[in-house]
Amino acid sequence: MKNTKEVNEYLRKLIDSGIGGAVILGIPPFRDLLLKVSYDDILKEYDRTKYLIDKFAGEIKEVLTPENLFLMAHQLSESFCKFIKHQEISALSNFTVLFPANLALEPDALATILERSINEGFRGFKIISTLFFKYLNDPSIETTIAIANEKGLPVTIHGGCDPGIWELPKFCKYGDPSKLDSILSKYRDAKIIIAHAGGYSAIAPGVFMDETLSLVKKYENVYIDTSALPSQIIPLIMKDFPIDRIMYGSDYPAVSNSDPKLYMEDVFFTLLNSGISKRNLEKYAHENAEYIFNLECLTSNYDLIK
Repeated sequence: MKNTKEVNEYLRKLIDSGIGGAVILGIPPFRDLLLKVSYDDILKEYDRTKYLIDKFAGEIKEVLTPENLFLMAHQLSESFCKFIKHQEISALSNFTVLFPANLALEPDALATILERSINEGFRGFKIISTLFFKYLNDPSIETTIAIANEKGLPVTIHGGCDPGIWELPKFCKYGDPSKLDSILSKYRDAKIIIAHAGGYSAIAPGVFMDETLSLVKKYENVYIDTSALPSQIIPLIMKDFPIDRIMYGSDYPAVSNSDPKLYMEDVFFTLLNSGISKRNLEKYAHENAEYIFNLECLTSNYDLIK
């Protein structure tokens, strides 16, 4: 988003969709880290795991060439790292802001920045370890969770792959939530949200969903959101995960960027057709998020449409 007009259009789509609360974040620059991965590295990993692409991503395998994956990763680093723009958007809105942890920093430097962000009014942190080539048991991850736990703030952790080279298994493994286990055992009161239920992937949607479910069953302070998941998968998640620890998310504008309302309708109509109860739908739609983020999602207008 390069100017105020684009920012206003972005916010207008959220508001027109009836969304009363959203999380806005930027991703700290990771371009220098990406430059350390050569095209030969990508080609070797692609050749090693091409059978997986052929098996699970037959419909889009023509797009998932080594060249495209390499290029997509660099385009991502250019487009997602306009961090100052995200801060400007946050200043123009009343939506909750999550401050992304810059995992390229040493733990002490990271801690200083996270503390400062809390003093500036940020309401939580977001960890995207894949883009920084860090496993989820890295000291920088523990630093972020420790500070959030001390302040009673939630930490959202990206679970699964990412566009570009991170769709390949070698790099997707950086988004494996099972690596969190040793840290979560120390911080049992921290509010931890595993985004995408650990399943973000174009090649294999649901890639780390089993690992995420194991954590949710083991730790009562671990939650999930269903952002960016195909709508047909979400009723299956409802059957496996505790309903009190699942919440809606869109991942807009990264996913379904044409209209967040259409994605929302697709998800909720799919759930209604699956037979979800009204009570559970309320929990999923807003109540669980209200508890985790300590906010009020609904306005008085909501009573008029119930």
